[in-house]
Amino acid sequence: MKPRDKAIADLNGSGYFLKRNGANHDIYYNEQTKSIIPLKRHDFNENDLRYIRKEIKHNQEGRG
Repeated sequence: MKPRDKAIADLNGSGYFLKRNGANHDIYYNEQTKSIIPLKRHDFNENDLRYIRKEIKHNQEGRG
């Protein structure tokens, strides 16, 4: 599985959904945490995947 596909699966599994598409990013939103995470559409790599996972974790911890 490609890093971007893994990031999408992680976002969906954490309660995020695709809010809208942009030219360079897709915007994912979580209604419970009221948080937005932009997901690059081009040149997505393992470093970007780590960033997305860190943002998901940070936003989940912040809601408590």
